[in-house]
Amino acid sequence: MSPRRLVPIRPADHLPALVRLAADRDRAALGRVEVGATWIAGRLAAPGLDPEHDTALLTGSDGQVAGAVWLSRSSGRSAWDAELLLAPHATPDDAASLLDFAHRRCRTIAAGRPEGEVCLSCFVSERETALRIALSAYGFAAPRPYLRMSVPLGGATAGEPPVPGAVVRVPEGEAGLRAFHAVKNRAFSAEEAGMEPDGFEEWLRWTGADPGADPSQRALLELDGEPVGFANVTDRMAQTRGAAYLRQIGVLPRMRGRRLGAFLLRSVMAAARARGRGEMVLTVDTGNRAGLALYRATGWREESRFYDYAYRVTATPAPAGEVSSAR
Repeated sequence: MSPRRLVPIRPADHLPALVRLAADRDRAALGRVEVGATWIAGRLAAPGLDPEHDTALLTGSDGQVAGAVWLSRSSGRSAWDAELLLAPHATPDDAASLLDFAHRRCRTIAAGRPEGEVCLSCFVSERETALRIALSAYGFAAPRPYLRMSVPLGGATAGEPPVPGAVVRVPEGEAGLRAFHAVKNRAFSAEEAGMEPDGFEEWLRWTGADPGADPSQRALLELDGEPVGFANVTDRMAQTRGAAYLRQIGVLPRMRGRRLGAFLLRSVMAAARARGRGEMVLTVDTGNRAGLALYRATGWREESRFYDYAYRVTATPAPAGEVSSAR
């Protein structure tokens, strides 16, 4: 094996290699390609991400790419995300090298925060064995399980019986966006693992940069004129799967049990079908029993399992040998 080295990702030069790396990873772990060039380019251009300091490409002297990682903190996320791509031929040592980079960078970030620490999160599929071995060896906490689910949209999408007074519309103008954002914070952030309420301006900046984001695919659910639910559908997987991706959906806690969630879900499924999408995809926390029941009742099926690993990083340097012993 040729010696490995870490270099900053230069998006203009490295994007084709990253797209190939992601495709190889997806085929090995999922049996299909999910991550495309648009999504990767968008993530590398995320607000606040500095490619010189927040990214790393792991290569050998022969130029073969073994992996890549970049760090970002999305609006509404309490943790810093290490988005890590590992080639099928890579080893746990390769993964540990990338995690070392992420750890060092987060330690620097933590030094600039009042609390002196940050949470580092890494989201991986069940079959990314080398990476999961490295994460466990590194000391990442017991992972939280998620399901990737999908539903075909090719045939007629059965409509949900109408709920008196309920209407689903696209939020427009500042007032509509503020209503959408407020419902998102109250219906989704408080319950979904790793999510937290965010400010409107911060959310607006991030949602505008989200790869595949399309304002016309946001859905605001109103009951008798009151905003009570929301759904955020993106084109994240349109390039690779021809699928609509249901990024977020929620109904205010006090409004649940009235079939509003089913009504909203059926509405966005029908809208995606009208746009020509062949299927819809989502990722759900396995602890969300009500959501799982709703998805299964509306025809969604499990495709694969993912895990969210978390690691608390402090600004204090690790004792000598601590990081290397994780390899």
